Amino acid sequence: MAPPRPSSPPPAWAAANALFRRHRRLLPLLLPAASLRDILPVLSYSLVSGLVRNPFVASRLLLASSGLSLPFSLLLLSHLPASSLSPFSFNSLIRAAPPGLALRLFDQMRRQYVPPDTYTLPFLIRACSGSDPLLCQALHGQGFRLGYGCHLFTQTALVNMYFACGSVVAACKVFEEMPARDVVAWTGMVSGYVDSGMYLKAVEVFQEMRCADDLVWPNEATVVSVASACAGLGSLEYAKGLHSYVEKIGLERELIVRNTLVDMYGKCGGIESARGLFCLMQEKDLHSWTAMISVLASHGHGKEAVALFFSMLEAGVHPDSTTFIVVLSACSHAGLVDEGIHVFNTMESEYHVSPSIKHYGCMVDLFSRAGLIHRAYEFISTMPFEPNLEILGALLSACSINNELEIGELVLNKIESVCSYKGGAGVLLSNIYANQNLWQEVDTIRRKIRTEAIARKPPGQSLIATEVPYTSL
Repeated sequence: MAPPRPSSPPPAWAAANALFRRHRRLLPLLLPAASLRDILPVLSYSLVSGLVRNPFVASRLLLASSGLSLPFSLLLLSHLPASSLSPFSFNSLIRAAPPGLALRLFDQMRRQYVPPDTYTLPFLIRACSGSDPLLCQALHGQGFRLGYGCHLFTQTALVNMYFACGSVVAACKVFEEMPARDVVAWTGMVSGYVDSGMYLKAVEVFQEMRCADDLVWPNEATVVSVASACAGLGSLEYAKGLHSYVEKIGLERELIVRNTLVDMYGKCGGIESARGLFCLMQEKDLHSWTAMISVLASHGHGKEAVALFFSMLEAGVHPDSTTFIVVLSACSHAGLVDEGIHVFNTMESEYHVSPSIKHYGCMVDLFSRAGLIHRAYEFISTMPFEPNLEILGALLSACSINNELEIGELVLNKIESVCSYKGGAGVLLSNIYANQNLWQEVDTIRRKIRTEAIARKPPGQSLIATEVPYTSL
């Protein structure tokens, strides 16, 4: 009986491969499997025919199963003959494994005398990204020991790993030691600075990239990282400079780039630039709509944001969890109570999006800002999980503004029972007491604050940012 035909055609090179021409039952190994059930017939055929001893077949079996069930892949690895194991076999498992298991697989690879190739160490470094600096240094040393210390893939992975563990100086040193840098290395450096909150350094690296080598051109990932840096700086001049450069090199037509530019303009205060760019977009996906709704909501255009949300629905685009958070926040800040209730009620019934604590928090904020204190408190009692300090704090703040003493006391009791850190909750309640001339209660709660029965707010910090010198991107 002939095997079922794959739902999509195999890669072009498979047609010229003698192994796949002779054994058509192996073709499913070249396509993504939906479940282990899809792999079992191929595995059975490989075992019966003896093809499992072929290193290529064994590695493809491990690769196909590793994305579905890592324990199954490890069991398969333990039963494969040693002659069938190759660097590709271990690479497939290392890249899918958590840090501890990845290190054990690398050790097993060496004990079984399977030589690592140029991809082994980068996969291992990526698996251990975010670990402690000592492990980062050990893997760095392992790269030199294996002869891959100056290999581009290894160095790029090391840069990303050092940034992930907070060793910015070490990441810069590895980057400076690179004999050659491709767009992935440059982008890794830019995104590393962005993730570290060093936005100006990220922009400087991008400018250096443009001047360093005419053969290296930024790609979509580079633009996304630089746009995040511009948004972090809040510099509209940098944002416009990046937009001009993106148009110059022809990347503006990419949808992900356009979405990123809309978001960047919004975070830099360029709402008209964001609106103009959005209106010119011939193709819009969910991220495009969500970005523009967020821009409008964050700049006080709540009604326009909600109207755009309903326009998105009319265009046949279904919202996701993030979209609902953005539009509910817009309703809250614009005082659109009825619209917010309608949007919240349709989340699960019409769009199959289960409300999370963030969505419930938006609704509590909506009711609180509208002065509907009792309704907000009742809404919290219907939540399927415990409220956090952010939700309870928003309601207590509204109680303070509206002098709702009874509910304010209930909310503070709730904060004390479910929150380990209580923020300035006691101060808000004491303000309500003061507004009603209940000075004995004010004195009692202030004493509790001073004796740290209620945890104090962590010390604040002030930052004075100097003007960022503008250099055209």
